[in-house]
Amino acid sequence: MMTPPEEDPNEPYPGVRGAIALTFMALMASFFTTVALFGVGALAAYGVGRAIGVGAVASMAAQRIGEPQAERLGLQRLDLQAIPLILCLIPAVLLASELDNFAYDWAGDEPGMAAPFQSERESTLGEAATSEERDRAEADGYDPLVPDVPFDPVESEATPAEVQAVPQLLDLNDPATRFQAFIVMVGIIPLVDCFLFFGVIQQGLIRRRGLLRGVVITGLFWMLLRDVPIVGVTRFFVGSAALLGMGTLLGLVRVATGSILGPMLLASAWAAIEFLALATHEQIPLPGLNVEGTHLPWLVSTASAVIVAWSARTVYQEAERRSQDPEGGPPQGPSAPNVHALRPRDPD
Repeated sequence: MMTPPEEDPNEPYPGVRGAIALTFMALMASFFTTVALFGVGALAAYGVGRAIGVGAVASMAAQRIGEPQAERLGLQRLDLQAIPLILCLIPAVLLASELDNFAYDWAGDEPGMAAPFQSERESTLGEAATSEERDRAEADGYDPLVPDVPFDPVESEATPAEVQAVPQLLDLNDPATRFQAFIVMVGIIPLVDCFLFFGVIQQGLIRRRGLLRGVVITGLFWMLLRDVPIVGVTRFFVGSAALLGMGTLLGLVRVATGSILGPMLLASAWAAIEFLALATHEQIPLPGLNVEGTHLPWLVSTASAVIVAWSARTVYQEAERRSQDPEGGPPQGPSAPNVHALRPRDPD
C-alpha cells in the first residue's frame, strides 16, 4: 500500500512536492483499481475505482494534518447563506464551454495532437515496405499502409444473427447506463476529488504559499484529473486554462465558506450541466454546449460573465478575510461586531 510522502515535520503538510506525489498516487490507485474491477462493467469500474483510489489516498494523507484537523480539512457544516453565492458561480461552466467554442472557430481545422505521430508512423511504414510487399501491391492491389479488412458484413453471405455489433462503452440511450453515468459524474467524482484537493492538499499549500498562490497551485493539480480536449493544440491549452480557472474558483469557495461542502456543491452542479448536455445532445440540441461549431446566445454569455465576475470577486474578498486566521477559524475582520463599543461607559 502506498503511503503519503515524508516531508519536514516542522512545515505544514503537504507542500508542493507532497501534492505532486499525492496526485500521482491518486491517479495510479484509481487506474489499477479500475482495471481490477473492469469485469463488473466499464462505467461502474471507473466510478468505484475513482472513489476507492482517490478516497484512499485522501484518507491516508488526512491523517497527517495537524490540529485543528476538522477545520483545516473543511469538515464543517455549510452556512446556508453562502449557497446563493455559490449558485451564482455555476454559469462558469457555460463560459468555459464558450471559450472552447471560440477556440474551435479560430483553429477548428487544426490537426489533432496525435497527427504528427501518425504521419511519422505512416512514413516509417512506407519506407519499411519490402520488395515482396511491393510486388503483392502490384499483383492484387494491396497497400502495405492500409490494413486488410478481415470481414465485411455487407458483401458476405453471413446472416444478421452472425454479425455481432461492437458494444458501445457509454450508451446514454440506455436508462440504466444513463443512471450509472449520472452517479459517477455528479455524485462520485466531484466529492472524492474535492476532498483530496480542496480538503487535504489546499490547506497545506495555502499555509506555505499564501492564499492566492496556494489556491492556484491546487487548481492546477485538480485540473490534472479532468478531461481536457486533445483534438488540437489550441483547444487543449484553452481548455486547460478554463479548467484552471474553475479549479481556482473551487479553492476560493472552500476558503470563503470554511467548508468542503461548498466546492463539492459547485463541482457537482458543473458536472450535472455537463452530463445534461452530453445525455441530451441527440434529443435536445443546446447551441454552445452540445452542438459543435455553435455559440451560446449573446445574452446568456453576457449575463453569465457579469454574474460570475461579481460572485468571484465577492468570494475572493471573503476568502482573503478568512485566510487572515492561521487556524482557519471564524473570520476576524471589520465586519465582526465590536463588543467593547457596545458596553456602557463608567460615569466616573
